[in-house]
Amino acid sequence: MTEPTPTPPEVGRWVGMGEALGRLALATAATALGVGALGAIVAWATGHSVAGGIAGAYYIVGCGLFVVGMFPTGGYSMIRGTITRRKPTGSRQEPFLLIGIVLVALGVVVDVTRPF
Repeated sequence: MTEPTPTPPEVGRWVGMGEALGRLALATAATALGVGALGAIVAWATGHSVAGGIAGAYYIVGCGLFVVGMFPTGGYSMIRGTITRRKPTGSRQEPFLLIGIVLVALGVVVDVTRPF
């Protein structure tokens, strides 16, 4: 009795892309809900418009994440204060840039529609 040979795992550019996109969507939704709730609480506590507080929080946090996502990696060491040969300079690989863009877009939508 022969045992079936195991099939090798798939290899390719798009393998695992579905899981990565799912994690990105989950992280973006969680960030949007957290930032929106914090903006609403601050706006309510200070007596301002809740929609304006949510939009402002989305703008501020979204722009901050966008700027952090644009920082280059490698090339300059803050600890040593010297230029090293670590990695080529380029944008970060974390999803900060994309989450920042989504938060700014949500801020525009909330600011224009004023649903609350």
